[in-house]
Amino acid sequence: MIEPTRETRETYDRIATEYAQRKADVDARLVRDLSELAAAVPPGGVVVDVGCGPGREVGLLRERGFLVLGLDLSLGQLRAGRVGGVAQADMRTLPVRNGSVDAVWCQAALLHLPRPAVPAALAEFARVVRPGGALFLAVAEGDDADWEVARNYGSDLRRWFTYHREPDLTAALATAGFTVHTVRRETALRDWMAVHARRVSA
Repeated sequence: MIEPTRETRETYDRIATEYAQRKADVDARLVRDLSELAAAVPPGGVVVDVGCGPGREVGLLRERGFLVLGLDLSLGQLRAGRVGGVAQADMRTLPVRNGSVDAVWCQAALLHLPRPAVPAALAEFARVVRPGGALFLAVAEGDDADWEVARNYGSDLRRWFTYHREPDLTAALATAGFTVHTVRRETALRDWMAVHARRVSA
């Protein structure tokens, strides 16, 4: 079997144009989460959007006055968005200096990692965020981990999904060095958890 992250990246490369079109809209839930993160970041602060896709939230965060770097494993997604200040990167090895950002935004991206790889990604988030900095995660809620066909983007290609439960995710975040302060749930095609956390101060 092809390693799940590789095949998922290849799928996102192939569906990039359709994905960018479908993700152009901004709903009230996204505005709420952006506003909560923005309240935790100093004016003009530095944010890294991990798994930024075509860069919708990169642009929205920049509109709020933040310096934003967008990172995604899929080069096709980055090209589809035509947004500057983005780079191809794996969330398990971020090309960002220790403690150099005020916040990490990770919307519906961590869920594509196989479960054993999740601690490495959370550790990377903790490494790059300054003490007291903010983290936003949106993950699918549940117990499964398996392939799903990207039919809603007109494709028969697969993406890997790992679902999470609040207690285990909270514990994993604590191990990485984060304290969770808000968890919200929404249902849109699947059940979602929106998690806001803070990097533990030194």
